[in-house]
Amino acid sequence: MSFPSGARGVALLAALVVTAPVTAAVCGVAHLLAPRRPCGRRSTVLVTTTHMTKSLLLARKFHEAGHRVVAVSIPRHRWGPLRFSRAACAFHLVADPAADPAGYVRDLVAVIRAEGVDTVVPVVDEPGRAQPTSDAVPVLAGHCAVLANDPATHRLLNDKAGFAELVRAAGLPDLETRRITDVRQVREADPRHEYVLKPPEWTSMTADHRVVLVRDPAAPPADLPIGPDRPWVLQRLATGREYCAHTTCRAGRITAYTCSESSALQLNYHHVEVPAIWRWVRDFVAAHRLDGQVSFDFIVGADGVPRAIECNPRPHSALVAFHDSPDLAAAYLDPAFDGVARPRPGSPPVHWLGAELGRPRTWARTLLRGKDAVFDRRDPIPFLVLHHVQLPVLLVRALAARKRWERVNWATGKLV
Repeated sequence: MSFPSGARGVALLAALVVTAPVTAAVCGVAHLLAPRRPCGRRSTVLVTTTHMTKSLLLARKFHEAGHRVVAVSIPRHRWGPLRFSRAACAFHLVADPAADPAGYVRDLVAVIRAEGVDTVVPVVDEPGRAQPTSDAVPVLAGHCAVLANDPATHRLLNDKAGFAELVRAAGLPDLETRRITDVRQVREADPRHEYVLKPPEWTSMTADHRVVLVRDPAAPPADLPIGPDRPWVLQRLATGREYCAHTTCRAGRITAYTCSESSALQLNYHHVEVPAIWRWVRDFVAAHRLDGQVSFDFIVGADGVPRAIECNPRPHSALVAFHDSPDLAAAYLDPAFDGVARPRPGSPPVHWLGAELGRPRTWARTLLRGKDAVFDRRDPIPFLVLHHVQLPVLLVRALAARKRWERVNWATGKLV
């Protein structure tokens, strides 16, 4: 653990302890004043994580629409905010799919049977847990509906080179992308362009998830762990405005969609309409008859053409832009829903309070203009838990393990 990581951890932990009484008072009063909505009976929905804001948002929307929500979590994330939400009518611990895939499937099937689950909505945050969840789809589908792609499609979407092949097969604008097994293969790239090198899958559970800029393909970096058993992806560097898009799909048709300006460190989401991105996503989803939740990262260059950098076959944190959308639950759970749910026009941008307080030049304007992603006066306890239970637990663990970390990802409830 570097000294800066430890110092930041101690300082943040102290700040959270000092401010806990104020947060507890505000959330406690709001909790007592807010009317309590009973658990619904329309259907029972299982949400597969509790530590991320996107799982909390989905659970709240399902609960508002009259569905009964069952939340599950791996032991490491047992203190996730969703567990303490009024939207969660039941909570269960399950095995970690990254460490015990068979146990994870077994535990999920047990919860499905015990709770009478009608639909499973997977909400995962990285490939190490997303792929085992996808691999479980055929088994889970024998017990209830599962909002997910089949394992083979999931694997292709998640692999950067495999995704590029799917883009080309759909006849859509793409970036030059290839899988390499030897760093010397970089020299075969067009010397007129710059490129980036990155692993085919990103996961915070692996030691190396660097993105390396290659300015001159004739002189590639020599220190990367690239080989036949550890392929990387070479992709032409694109410049322009960055966007992210979330889609919920059913048999090749989009039922929920949002697009937001994006950046690597951004935790602000506000729906924007970029017609070229909508058409690209619509055509890609239709071409491959996708199901479930699929997210994309785009660069739109000076020519106005969107080019997808990568795909993540899981929900995006930009889902929080749906906080006031009335039809998101139907888009997820109603097979007869024939529209496309979008955030309401004029809906305020969404932020995370903790992330904004670290930006002294803009935080006041952002807080006044927008809405916090977690706080809801009808369901305030998750806000208290995020800041004064979940995050302190993460900080104490990091300090005890001497873990290095760069920042708090407030959206996923992690130190990264």
